[in-house]
Amino acid sequence: MDEAAAWRQAAAHLTHRLLGELSHEGLFEPEPAGEDHWRLPLGEAVYEFRARRGAFGSFVIALGSATRAAEGGKPAPVEDPRALLVDARTALGLYGSRLAEVLTELTATIADESSRLRSAPTAEKLSTMDYNLAEGHLAGHPPLVFDAGRAGFSAEDRARYAPESGEDIQLRWFAVRRDHARFDAIDDLGENLLQLEELDAEQRAEFTETVGELADYVLLPLHPWQADEIVGVRYAGELASGVLVDLGPGYDHYRPHQTVWTLANVGRPTRRDVTVLPAPGAPVVTGGLKRINAEAGLGLELLGGVAGVTVRHPLFGELPDTAIGALWSEPVLSRVAEGEQALSFAALPYRDLDGHAVLTELIRRSGLGAEQWCAEVLDLLLRPLLGWLCQYGVGLGAYAPNLVLIVSPDGRPLRVAIKDLARGVELLDEELDCHRLLGDAPRRPANVLARSLSDAVFAGQLRYWAEILLDDLDLPRTRFWDLVRETVTRYRADNPACAERFDAYGLLAPEVERVTPNREHLAGEAWAGRVPNPLHGPAADGAW
Repeated sequence: MDEAAAWRQAAAHLTHRLLGELSHEGLFEPEPAGEDHWRLPLGEAVYEFRARRGAFGSFVIALGSATRAAEGGKPAPVEDPRALLVDARTALGLYGSRLAEVLTELTATIADESSRLRSAPTAEKLSTMDYNLAEGHLAGHPPLVFDAGRAGFSAEDRARYAPESGEDIQLRWFAVRRDHARFDAIDDLGENLLQLEELDAEQRAEFTETVGELADYVLLPLHPWQADEIVGVRYAGELASGVLVDLGPGYDHYRPHQTVWTLANVGRPTRRDVTVLPAPGAPVVTGGLKRINAEAGLGLELLGGVAGVTVRHPLFGELPDTAIGALWSEPVLSRVAEGEQALSFAALPYRDLDGHAVLTELIRRSGLGAEQWCAEVLDLLLRPLLGWLCQYGVGLGAYAPNLVLIVSPDGRPLRVAIKDLARGVELLDEELDCHRLLGDAPRRPANVLARSLSDAVFAGQLRYWAEILLDDLDLPRTRFWDLVRETVTRYRADNPACAERFDAYGLLAPEVERVTPNREHLAGEAWAGRVPNPLHGPAADGAW
């Protein structure tokens, strides 16, 4: 696919996604215009599209069906999501510099998607690809249309550092005077051991030659973009005074994950992933979760941050976004046996250029049938997450990019892992003994903590599965949501001691709050209104 064709396809696809997600979130209010036909006036234009309604009030728009008609003009196929945003600027409350900022971000998103499409593998190939390389072909968390994670990247930066570029990255190392840095680690991992495991002897010798005595410093790897844009500017005085010493690029080569700031060591995959952001206290949370899991055996593989460095600016330390740091985490491939395959949950709804989905490919390859395959995955995923919620009052950040499905060579589900643990952990606002192990993780009331499952998994992932399974394998959506509901209610029946806490979470309530990540990005509102809950019971119209 040439560059022009890829841009057109990316722009059209994002326009349909934007129409669907903003309609789902209540920012757009389409009007019925016939069976599965909708009309949406925006400013001086009218959009029309075909869509069926899905779970959680979603709009499942038929790709290629959307048209736009200017006032008095004829409908034409939609080609550019930026035109949609300009038409919708009043409805969205976007004006002046904020409108320009969002349009710039959306343009960058089209460029990233266009780059991804030009090298898009088939669903079959992606389903067997190395986990870290596959990250470069994914589109991130399904509900979020805007690419908010790469703010500040230039076109050259995107070509060099975005996961879809397929380029390796060498981290830049710095030595930080010990009185300006904080090092944390789990109990059995000290600073010296971390250096021995993450750095070659020759590289440590080079660092020692530069600074004289490593014991006086804490070593910190950073993304080369951060080294130039953050350290080179905000820490220029500290570089001049020797508080920070630039040690140059490391030997190892890394590939960025979809989160951009988390990178996997592709040359030495047994070495840890590095997240080049400060996460003070993360190893404490990881260690606590592992201690609980060792006793409880909840069945979820935990991949957390095991060591971290945080540097606070001597003058700007209390201001936002001035700290720098890094977190070393257990790599996904450390939990994958020979012959097994690890796939991000963000890969499961991936469709290739011929329309084939990874989810469908795995089911067909397994020979299990859609119902049995889904039942097995739901059991591997939901029962442990329910156990953490109901037995320990712990919500894990189970968003698609953080979840990993491990399958056999024939696509049969084996295990589920969760990574980037510490950043998503929240605790029930009750005094539970196990919470003493989890540091300063935020406390939430039951209805808010339930969102770690209802928003991240049910609305954020499974609603997309339901539509793929209907379109590709003729699995009725009512049957799919029956399987989800059966897994959740079976957990309650099997764990009567947790029934009261389970009920407090309201997972089976008739309605739930509608999660709105794009509304949050545009207007700062993470939730808006309530929508019917497919876990409560089947919909009369068969949508769930």
